[in-house]
Amino acid sequence: MDLRTNDGPTVSEHAGTCTTRFYIDKEELRHETMGGYLELFSRFRLEPGTQLEPHSHDSDEVYYLLSGCAEMRVGDETAQLGPGDLVRIPPNAIHSIRPIGDTPIEALAVGFSYMPADRVGYTAHPIGGEPHWVPHDCHSTAVRSDAE
Repeated sequence: MDLRTNDGPTVSEHAGTCTTRFYIDKEELRHETMGGYLELFSRFRLEPGTQLEPHSHDSDEVYYLLSGCAEMRVGDETAQLGPGDLVRIPPNAIHSIRPIGDTPIEALAVGFSYMPADRVGYTAHPIGGEPHWVPHDCHSTAVRSDAE
């Protein structure tokens, strides 16, 4: 599992006007992501006692934990994440994340995909069930809740 914690070094950039912590260095993934496209940039929340359905897709994906503590599973590896930690999920790796304790987690997800336009979606790997393809409905309207 490629876990990058929040305690890495920082550098001064832009004539000293900002301090940057690179979780993924500039150009580090150029060769691995050639031919891909930005599939998603999202923020998600999981409540205590739940977990993201185990799934895989032909995408490089990263999760950046904003709040809470989580257990991340990528393939057969697990790791605990805290706020500010980033985990990289390679293409086609079965992965899931769940809150630890009684506090929800919030995280950012960024995906770079290699899926052809006529086959966009993911493979669900439900616990105790059979893996199956779940197509994305790229034309659906997101439902937003402003009640929170």
